[in-house]
Formats: sequence, structure tokens, C-alpha cells
Amino acid sequence: MRILALDWGSVRIGAAISDPDGRIAFPVDKFIPPASALQEIKSLVEELKVELILIGFPKTLAGQEGSSSKKVEEFMHAIKAEVDCPVDLIDERFSSVQAGSLLSESGINQKEQRALKDNIAAQIILQQYLDTKNKEPIK
Repeated sequence: MRILALDWGSVRIGAAISDPDGRIAFPVDKFIPPASALQEIKSLVEELKVELILIGFPKTLAGQEGSSSKKVEEFMHAIKAEVDCPVDLIDERFSSVQAGSLLSESGINQKEQRALKDNIAAQIILQQYLDTKNKEPIK
């Protein structure tokens, strides 16, 4: 099952895709500009045969809806109207911070991180989902 994860932002939308078996998340090799997001996402869904879209949902540390929550919900409804697969929200707390840390540890400076961070954040969101979904009980 191929899954597409999106990290919504007002400047860029990060994207990551799972392998066909739904075990490993990979960042998409381009960023998605909000102005053409619906068409780009629709193309990715068709091209990669996506069966589920997950959108990072911003929450506060206390688990409450964040300041961008309404915009993300509107974005989700717009995607649902364009694609023929389920679309769901998933907690994205700390994904951008983790992405920045990983990139910094890799020696990538702040300026270079801007073009990469959103896709890496989407990859982190998706991998956490896959790890939870694929976790086998200990016998």
C-alpha cells in the first residue's frame, strides 16, 4: 500500500512517499508550492498509485489544535474533493524540529535546509505512522 504524507506550510508543502509495501518512507524529490498543490498532489496520487494520504496536523504541546489547524483542515477537504483515495490527518508535533536537527547533524546549514526541511518532516511523519502500523506484537 503506497502512502503519501504531506507537511502543509504556507510557503511549501513537504511530501514523502512510502515504498509499495508500506514499510519505508522516502522524501519526494521536489517541494510542492501551495499555488499548484492540488494539481501536484493529484498527479502524485495517479503516478505513484497512492492509496492513502496523510496530512500533518499541527497540535500544541498540550495536544490542542495549533494556530494553523483550520488551514490544514481546509487543505484536507480540498484534497478530498480532488483525489479518489482516503485522506486523513496525523499528529505532526516535533517533525519540523526533528527534520532540522537531522539536517544540521548532516552538516547542512540553515539556508540550505529551507528547501529540504519540509520533505524531511513529511518523511518523519510518514515513517512514524508506518512504524506504528507495522509493529508486530511480541510473542
